[in-house]
Amino acid sequence: MTSIASLLELPDEFMVDLSDTMVISLEGEQADSYLHGQITVNINKLDDKSARHFAHCDNKGKTWSTGYVTRHLSKLLLVANNDAGNHSLAQLNKYGVFSKVDILDDTPNYSAYFLSLTAAKNSGVTSTLSKMFDVTDLEALLDTQHGDNHALQKIESESGLLFTANTAQEGFVLLLNKGAQQLVEEVNTQSIPCYPAVVFNAIQIKSVHAMLQKEAVGEYIPQMINVQALNGIDFDKGCYMGQEVVARTRFLGKNKRAAFSFKLEGKVDVTPGDALEKQLGENWRVAGKIIDVAILDNETWFIAVLSNDTTSEDLHRLAENDAITCYPNALPYSIEQQASNIVKKRR
Repeated sequence: MTSIASLLELPDEFMVDLSDTMVISLEGEQADSYLHGQITVNINKLDDKSARHFAHCDNKGKTWSTGYVTRHLSKLLLVANNDAGNHSLAQLNKYGVFSKVDILDDTPNYSAYFLSLTAAKNSGVTSTLSKMFDVTDLEALLDTQHGDNHALQKIESESGLLFTANTAQEGFVLLLNKGAQQLVEEVNTQSIPCYPAVVFNAIQIKSVHAMLQKEAVGEYIPQMINVQALNGIDFDKGCYMGQEVVARTRFLGKNKRAAFSFKLEGKVDVTPGDALEKQLGENWRVAGKIIDVAILDNETWFIAVLSNDTTSEDLHRLAENDAITCYPNALPYSIEQQASNIVKKRR
């Protein structure tokens, strides 16, 4: 598998093997109603042509996991990273014992990849995908406008599913339970490089799609990690785990934290849970903690939860290595939300 020095060196055509991705499936008579009462999005409005960002919280509104939620045939799927996904799986099974739903770690049944938009449009790759998905649906998906958090378009078949990832590098998340070997062979035939999972992790961090490593599980409400900016919270839906805290924070405008991405030159020893300090005049104070890290051959990316009024001109440093200073990257989306009256009628 190919390594890479920095994201700037990514070619137009590339694929990433998402080996750190966990797929949780829910299936059964009460799968929809059960998951609707667990995560931040309205499952009743999730059709078979879309995917959504989501957060799964405890009853105090602290986030256990984030990722994508979508459908595949008769199943509901949660797509998360391993650390957070394993925690959510345990909690879903704990609370699901009284519902008619089967909740499984379905990861072994899916091969997961990120496929860049240009790679997906490669004639050889498109031909291979057209053997797995309806040609008309595939062509429409490849022509989808990217960059819209509100519209993660998806297609599916018996072979798997493919949906837009709305990341900084345009592309698709691909989950295959059939045909993965044929795709890999075609990618190799077309000399398209395949990178390890850390590359997609870096892309997610650059895009400020916060994924929680074990040190950050259960530490932050969804708005502190910008889930609302990714259209990952439906504030008008009925009760779910942590809903009271999430809604109160939204409608009373009480959240003062947000997630920001950073890039450091070279390989830097940074780990989730490390503290970040902010310069104030001649002094430094603790600004927040790092929740996710991706280390490439010559570049280090990380996300930290800081004050939501942080700007790209605010100088920070690593508390454990104060010689390393850095500035946050500008957010690729708006996190501003107006305070509002609580909606009395819930669906």
